[in-house]
Amino acid sequence: MSRVSLPPGAPRSVPALLQRLVADDPGTPRLTWYAAEHASTGERIELSARVLGTWVAKTANLLEEEFDVGPGRTVGLDLPTHWRTLVLQLATWSTGAGVVLGEGLRTGATDVDVLVSATPEVLRRSASTGTDTVAVALAPLARAFGDDLPDGVLDYARTITGYGDHHSPLAQPLPTDPALVAGATTVAHADLLADALAAGAAWSVGVRLLTSAPPAAVVGSALAAWVRAGSVVLVPDLEALGQHVRDTERVTQVQPA
Repeated sequence: MSRVSLPPGAPRSVPALLQRLVADDPGTPRLTWYAAEHASTGERIELSARVLGTWVAKTANLLEEEFDVGPGRTVGLDLPTHWRTLVLQLATWSTGAGVVLGEGLRTGATDVDVLVSATPEVLRRSASTGTDTVAVALAPLARAFGDDLPDGVLDYARTITGYGDHHSPLAQPLPTDPALVAGATTVAHADLLADALAAGAAWSVGVRLLTSAPPAAVVGSALAAWVRAGSVVLVPDLEALGQHVRDTERVTQVQPA
């Protein structure tokens, strides 16, 4: 990806970007999620700038207060393309910590300080090694993970409402601290928004992006749309849902085009 410098006045960090989105228009939808089963269940989640910011703040507070997550620490996300995955990425960056992705999280080959997963077997293995572990339910409106929650694992859905709606990081990351590690790719905190600006350079300001990009591609998808004051429509399967969403969501950019 070609690098560009952030223009004067542009947000320099993920927390600053979220604050800018809320300040610009707190009620504007910034993240819309269609589940793969939308045709049969109607599951569609829409988060305004304010609601997205609240979810991120609550999650960042949970990570800090429960697990001392912050600069120099790592959070592994063993999660699919999903709106909750995106919230957890934003929350991790808001604490100054780094997001780690990859198949090694499922097998234990990749060490992280906190592991987040929706798979009982992965949760059980992680907890058995002494790793701080969080279970995330992906079902719509889930208030608990369910009977498969292993011992010693924090239930995200059950606990998240108890954390504050506003977040101030306890410490700032160094510019060179890794923010995203996905296989051979590493993006530093200082590069997150600059790389996002480069990725969406051809997009219009206020872009309405339709994407099924996996979590590893967040810099070139969601962040790229938001730094251009846009919004994101996230789907798990672009081929299955793309045409329906195009027809109903006023999409201006599809990724891949």
